[in-house]
Amino acid sequence: MTATPAKVAELAQHEARQAEARADPWGDAQPLHRDLPPSAPYPKEALGDILGPACDVLIYTIQPPLATAAQSTLAAASLATQGHADVLMDGREIPPSLFLVSVLESGGRKSSTDRTALAPHYRREKTLALTYKVEREHFEARKLAWEKSRDDVVRHVKGTAGKEEALLALGPRPEEPVAPQLLTDEPTWEGLCKQYQIGSPSMGLLSDEGGRLLGGHAMKPENRLAMLSGLSSLWDGKRLTRTRAGEGSTVLYSRRMTLHLMLQPIVAPALLGDPLAAEQGFLSRTLVSWPDSNLGSQPYVAVDPAEDPRFLNYTDRMRELLERPLPTSPTDPRQLLPRLLPLSEPAKTTWVHFHDWIQRHLGPEGALRPIAPFAAKAAEHALRLAGVLTLVDTPDAARLNLAAVERGIVLARYYLDEALRLQGVGTTAKETLDAERLLAWMRGRGQLVALPDVYQLGPASVRDKATAVKLLDLLEAHGWVRKLERGAEVGGQRRRDVWEVRP
Repeated sequence: MTATPAKVAELAQHEARQAEARADPWGDAQPLHRDLPPSAPYPKEALGDILGPACDVLIYTIQPPLATAAQSTLAAASLATQGHADVLMDGREIPPSLFLVSVLESGGRKSSTDRTALAPHYRREKTLALTYKVEREHFEARKLAWEKSRDDVVRHVKGTAGKEEALLALGPRPEEPVAPQLLTDEPTWEGLCKQYQIGSPSMGLLSDEGGRLLGGHAMKPENRLAMLSGLSSLWDGKRLTRTRAGEGSTVLYSRRMTLHLMLQPIVAPALLGDPLAAEQGFLSRTLVSWPDSNLGSQPYVAVDPAEDPRFLNYTDRMRELLERPLPTSPTDPRQLLPRLLPLSEPAKTTWVHFHDWIQRHLGPEGALRPIAPFAAKAAEHALRLAGVLTLVDTPDAARLNLAAVERGIVLARYYLDEALRLQGVGTTAKETLDAERLLAWMRGRGQLVALPDVYQLGPASVRDKATAVKLLDLLEAHGWVRKLERGAEVGGQRRRDVWEVRP
């Protein structure tokens, strides 16, 4: 039977595909990380007349994504304002402290952006350090004089009643000056608590290399729960308690913390997909932004942002807020007594509508159900954002007005959209990261790797056969390794289960 032209063409195509497979047996490799859908535009207009123009200057001169500039300025504003007032909602006092996470690849200008946005804070900390040095010298002199007077009373005054009266007349031991640290980037929970005992009641955990914190001592398995739960307590404004043998019990009231971690995409899934961070509530308290990359579109701009009037307006307001004395207890300069900011009636009505709108979409089939823990706190996030914006625009404000609450809601809805967009990042994060670590390890071993070597000698996350096979199957499905059907000789031994690493 004579082959038809169509049959001839089909056979030719089949032979061509076989020849191509022989020439390139690997085909195209697929990335292990799925591409995220595009991010929504950041609502810069909601930042107001001080933070918004400051972001414009950062975007023009340093050229980060808008969302990154916004996150850095919001973190700076939160640290400058959080000690001065709490939002009041039906008897509940809500600190205007923000927890933020920004994800941006290396080269995205996250460090330059954060350093510039925090310039007023570093200057303030340096000034406080110089003042503290002088105050410390005076304190040491007063303490020495007080101790000498106390010893004289004990030695020379007769009778218990007389000693007691003389000691009371001597007065209390001199109070140590407040330690000057405002910012930290890689603390342990124990270290934070000790700093709150001796230092400012308002601090910022701000790091342009947040991976150092996530991979450091504070986040080791034995310390992780204490750090995450402690940070959540600070966000809530709860008292902090520490009871240690040899140190006794310490109770710290009314401390404030702003947090901003800047992470690279390879590191972010380790946090966003951490079950403990989710179940303990840390992630629901955190505003996450992962903007689209702008690498390749950042030509150098020979302009100093500090000379732009719009940025000077921002730094002047930050300086003003940072130099304002914090409202503290008359008996304890480390315990805040912030004033209260109630909502105006129109503002409260609008906020209640937003709160109830969220609840309607949290039902079993609701659009916000997949991000229920974060969405359930979105109304509070809106109040915190409104509180920060209000205190930046009007440091002496007596209440939150309608415009501020509406702006807080606009920002909260942006973060709801981001949470929905990023919800899949965490679900497969651990397996994907484990596969990437395994691939890197296999490349270091050579082109052929036997299965027993993977779970006996491989990365710490791969310590059993089932996990090894699962990760190897994932790598094979994406074209990074392939199993040799007949096995091969590896390390001088014939092995049955052998994978070849893509050259």
